Amino acid sequence: MPGLAQCLWLLPLLLLSAAAGVHAGGRKLSPPVTKVTFRATYETAAPDCFERPVILVNGQLSPKLEVTQGDILELTLINDIPPTVPTVAGGISIHFHGLNMRGAPWYDGVAYIESCPVAPGTSFTYRFQVNEMPGTYFWHGHTGADRGDGLAGPMVVHPRKGEKLPVNVTYDGEHTIFLSDWWHTTSAALAMPLNRPFDSARQTNDTGGFVWVNNPQSLLINSRGCYLDCALGPGGSKNPVNCSIPAANYWIGPGRSAQQPWASAVNPGCSHENITVEAGKTYLLRIINSASLTYQTVCFEGHDVTIVAADTVPVEPIAASKFNGCIDVNSGQRYDVLLKADKAASNYWISAHVQYRPGSPSGYAVLRYKGAPETLPSTPLPQPGSVAAWTLEQDAQIVMSSQLKNFSNKGVAGGVYRESISAVPNATVSLQLNITQPLMEQTGQIRWAINNVAGQNPSPCKPLLDLVYQDPKWIQKNVVPAKDYMQNGFNSSALGSEITRDGKGRVDVFLTTPGKAHPSPVYPTAGTHLIPLKKGEIVEVVLQNLNANANNGDYRGEAGVNRTAQEQHPFHLHGHHFWVLGSGLGVYDPAANASSLNTVNPPLRDTATLPQSGWVVLRFKADNPGVWIFHCHLLWHQYMGQMVMLAEAVDELPDRPKGLPRCPSTCYSNAAPWKHSFVRKEWGSQGYEIP
Repeated sequence: MPGLAQCLWLLPLLLLSAAAGVHAGGRKLSPPVTKVTFRATYETAAPDCFERPVILVNGQLSPKLEVTQGDILELTLINDIPPTVPTVAGGISIHFHGLNMRGAPWYDGVAYIESCPVAPGTSFTYRFQVNEMPGTYFWHGHTGADRGDGLAGPMVVHPRKGEKLPVNVTYDGEHTIFLSDWWHTTSAALAMPLNRPFDSARQTNDTGGFVWVNNPQSLLINSRGCYLDCALGPGGSKNPVNCSIPAANYWIGPGRSAQQPWASAVNPGCSHENITVEAGKTYLLRIINSASLTYQTVCFEGHDVTIVAADTVPVEPIAASKFNGCIDVNSGQRYDVLLKADKAASNYWISAHVQYRPGSPSGYAVLRYKGAPETLPSTPLPQPGSVAAWTLEQDAQIVMSSQLKNFSNKGVAGGVYRESISAVPNATVSLQLNITQPLMEQTGQIRWAINNVAGQNPSPCKPLLDLVYQDPKWIQKNVVPAKDYMQNGFNSSALGSEITRDGKGRVDVFLTTPGKAHPSPVYPTAGTHLIPLKKGEIVEVVLQNLNANANNGDYRGEAGVNRTAQEQHPFHLHGHHFWVLGSGLGVYDPAANASSLNTVNPPLRDTATLPQSGWVVLRFKADNPGVWIFHCHLLWHQYMGQMVMLAEAVDELPDRPKGLPRCPSTCYSNAAPWKHSFVRKEWGSQGYEIP
């Protein structure tokens, strides 16, 4: 438990290069090593009182990972999930969300981008120096859809002892608030129908048809909650939801009970999370949204919390009362806030509400003052829809900390720290990425696309980073000529089959570059979508939301004319933080909108929201050689192709470590159509685990 004036979070001080050690008495000492073992198993649990198979780590759902800045982290991942468990991507991996992984791209943890997944019955050790900002991060699976089964948890990087930090925040204690959304069906069973034909004319008994995942059944706070809190409508219902928690539902015991008369005798029961504080003290709350689908608003009844960091980087302190009284946090984002326990010693609601998806439940926890009875608050339960999301104007109030901008010690090494105290540089490369949801004429599948390309992992069961490391000209050799894809009828090798084989078949690479050398396809397609970058380039990205059927995105004529919906998307960039210069509604117009961009003190983040029917402008420096995925952090959108990869200075990649996970000879395509006959052949019939 930290004492007053201790700063156990953020404040970006990247003091070490990958090769640096600690000098003492003229000797160069090796950095301390933090050794952690994650044993992943597939077991039955009931975090919201409903029993279902989940992925546990060391017998826990979402354990916290803690490490000290500058230390070497050795995390051994043991995959003890049986190979008979249905999956949309064999094996598992761990991504350290928010860490830039400078000099260690091989350990970023995106399966088939940086390395192959860890196969069932095997293990792998991630080993890298944590040259990152102290602060709030999280770890999660990045293979297929395993994040939705519970393979995720908080991560905290503590500052080195005795280091002078550029921004001081004082507090007496800290708590983590880890948010997740939860379904009563396994992620594989939810993901497979997303790849089945959307076009009813292309559906058969064997293909089945597209089925959306719909709203979650519950929201979890620190892996706790109760699906009985909210009376949900049938799947897909957008009707208003009423929530209530009888006193007896504060904690529901194991086995059959009055609350769950149909439960099995071994049902473990469930409870609501307690966050305990002491009157008169100030607490740092690390809010992390790991959700698969939901943008959430977190409220602290009777308390006006103050934001002090966003995605680890210090921001100018601002009270929640300047917004909607609460904290809006999209999937992949983190906020550090200060809560002063200055109210009467009692119990208060902590509530999490879903925005933009009517019919969703809310999640609840209790802010309990020490000495108060261990009961639910006596005040009315906050209801879904009771608080509006932040406006774009409110969101723009989050700016870089003035203390950080004015910090004078510019000689300290470290990429993110250096960017944080530097003026925002002028862009040398400008790109526009248009977001649509096309219907693929080749297969009848619906996908998410960037510049009319639904992103897919490379086809030959090898990591993209390996391919470009072994052959620097691999990209050029596999680029599809514009003359081939600019006409209707181009058939992508990424679509149509469930499995691919190592080294077999064609790989279709599409590039997004400045100028006209590589135009976006006129008709939607799918493939390995790359943005090649040179080291040192200052890249400005305009993300633009367009109608679902824009850019010839629906071949059905009249049947697709009205498919014009748009959604909000939290875009997350691996390997970097970026400046969020601004966002707005409509279509971005440089002549009209560029003057409104904040280039003075914009926040430096790794996840930014692209608003529905709008745009957002980001800028970053390409100074981290590697292959980095840029994707929507909504799990189901990424699975459906909403991703592009930065091929950054691939001629300067660090040496490939030895002992990376062995790649399989066959692997599942992430556009696999998952025909019923194929699924039965692979796994037989296992009830609701198989769609």
